[in-house]
Amino acid sequence: MNSFRLRLALLVGLLTAALLLGAGFAAWTVTSRFNVERLDRELHHLAKTNLDRINDGSHWARLDAALAFVSGSDRPPTYALWVKNYDRVEFRSRHWPDGLAPDSLAVPSTYEGGVTFERPPPPPGRGGLSPRNPRLPIRETAFSTVSAGDSTWRVAVTGNPYTTLVLATNLDELDADLRHLRGRYLAALPLILLVVGAGAWWLASRALRPVTSLTRAAEGITAQGLDQRIAAPAHDREVQRLVTVFNAMLDRLETSFHQARRFSADASHELKTPLALLQAELEQALHTAPAGAPQQQVYSSLLDEIHHLKAILEKLLLLSLADSGRLALDRAPTDLSALLANIVEDSSALAPHLQFDDAAPPHVTVSADTVLLEQALQNLTNNAIKYNRAEGLIRLTLGLEADSAVVAVGNTGPGISAENRPHVFERFFRGDRSRARHAATGVGLGLSLSREIIRAHGGDLALCPPRADGGWTEFVVRLPCAEAPATPSSA
Repeated sequence: MNSFRLRLALLVGLLTAALLLGAGFAAWTVTSRFNVERLDRELHHLAKTNLDRINDGSHWARLDAALAFVSGSDRPPTYALWVKNYDRVEFRSRHWPDGLAPDSLAVPSTYEGGVTFERPPPPPGRGGLSPRNPRLPIRETAFSTVSAGDSTWRVAVTGNPYTTLVLATNLDELDADLRHLRGRYLAALPLILLVVGAGAWWLASRALRPVTSLTRAAEGITAQGLDQRIAAPAHDREVQRLVTVFNAMLDRLETSFHQARRFSADASHELKTPLALLQAELEQALHTAPAGAPQQQVYSSLLDEIHHLKAILEKLLLLSLADSGRLALDRAPTDLSALLANIVEDSSALAPHLQFDDAAPPHVTVSADTVLLEQALQNLTNNAIKYNRAEGLIRLTLGLEADSAVVAVGNTGPGISAENRPHVFERFFRGDRSRARHAATGVGLGLSLSREIIRAHGGDLALCPPRADGGWTEFVVRLPCAEAPATPSSA
């Protein structure tokens, strides 16, 4: 997952999901507690009111009937009532839930308002019934949730010094409503997260818009356009700082690049004249030296080094021109097939111990600077000669793909190691010494110069992936074909 925008959107989505789940759980808990507390208040008020209004033994039956009427005739009763006077059960609802034992419920021993009351003995001749006394204190109400059978009940236990009253209300309907609410919330959660994710993606895109503009502007800055700078946005202070630092870096880079380019070009020009003079003096000394004298060998060796230095300077000059975009091309229609044939012929004479295999269709024409293009292809062929095994093979092929001419230069040999393959086009890179133990010395500019020349022609140079046996190295050149000249139509 490499996209910062995607990671940001996912992070916002996950954070929102966690917050929504937490908020949903908290809301569900608060709603459940609120409804239970509301039921507790109703049960407490109902119990207290009826304990103050006891008229006769049928009072509780009338209350049970009234509660059944409130529950409705189309569903099971919601309330259940149990009354105990002294040690005798005075009333019990017919639909009292099985499994709910009122005697097992704790009866509060404290009274409302902190009133204390010593329970008197039952009055004689009244069969244990309490006298009507509205001033009797009411016990504190104890609430509990009890599971009985397949239902859950909220139970309130209270009374007065003579009577114990147990009121129970069924919580199944309330639990069903809460489950329905929870289901609706969870069902809507994916849609909410989808909307939040889309919004997070949009916000991330909007937040990263200055960075995208900065990236697009930076991509347009090339070696030929190092003088370009990026305009800082007017309102984003963070991005302003980034743009300022980036432009300062470009200033330093432009200065360093121009210094390096001027050094390469100036050094190449300044060294040409003394090298030419030194070459002329050595050639003159070589001609005047006695035949077979040791001086001739010394002068000849020095002349070889002079030619080598001049070749290096020429390559450096071409590279400096390519870096600055001032590599002038004298383009003309060039027969690439004939050019490759000449290169194979010259290379065969240079390395008669190697086998050469070439295949090219006739008259493949490109628009190119013939001298520079030949130099680039000759560099590839020279490398194929240098880094080859004894009696090895060099293959040059030319083909057509769409509107491009494709030249492949391959050779047998030890191959290029995996760690060196990414660096083969770097300047002054020499590669494995084992590959060049039989090769002439070089400075590592040939491949870099060849690629710059090919790219100046609108093409590219690439190293092909290695074979499984590792005994083959191949470079591929792609060049745009020249447009065929229009043939006049016959009248």
